[in-house]
Amino acid sequence: MTQSAGRLIPGTPAPALRFDTFRHGICDIAEGAPPGGTLVAFHRGSHCKWSRLQLKELDDRIGDFAIRGVRVFAVGCETQADTAALQEKMQLIRLPLGYGLDPESLARDWGLHITRNSSEEGAPPIHIEPAQVWVKADGTIGLSTVQSGPSLWPDATNLVRAIDNTMKFPERGQG
Repeated sequence: MTQSAGRLIPGTPAPALRFDTFRHGICDIAEGAPPGGTLVAFHRGSHCKWSRLQLKELDDRIGDFAIRGVRVFAVGCETQADTAALQEKMQLIRLPLGYGLDPESLARDWGLHITRNSSEEGAPPIHIEPAQVWVKADGTIGLSTVQSGPSLWPDATNLVRAIDNTMKFPERGQG
């Protein structure tokens, strides 16, 4: 089975993803993955209160992932300065925040939805919609949830549960 452009299929190689993080250096999800893999939470940006709440929850619950050997990154398209302001405003102290990614490239490579010219106050001209992708330690997609708007993502408890269940039954979603 091969990875079709923009579609995340469990058991196929994850797209490349390398980014700068605020206070955690450069991350390449293909390098140094722990035994439990990597959870990547793609977020809309600091203009969205729902994304801010999700990031705070991930920061608060990062230990639940760590005890399973899963590292967590939140990834967005904002500038380093905007990401620093988000980190400060939400008091995110554990969650590595990736920044500066191109929304159109993420949409193409990771199958994310894009919003253009949103009427939301403070929204950039183009931004990604949320997604959560668990990449197993071997670099293949373990599971994914891609949303077309805010408030549709699973909370941290359901993300942990989904990873636990997929570790037990890795064939899920592979066709």
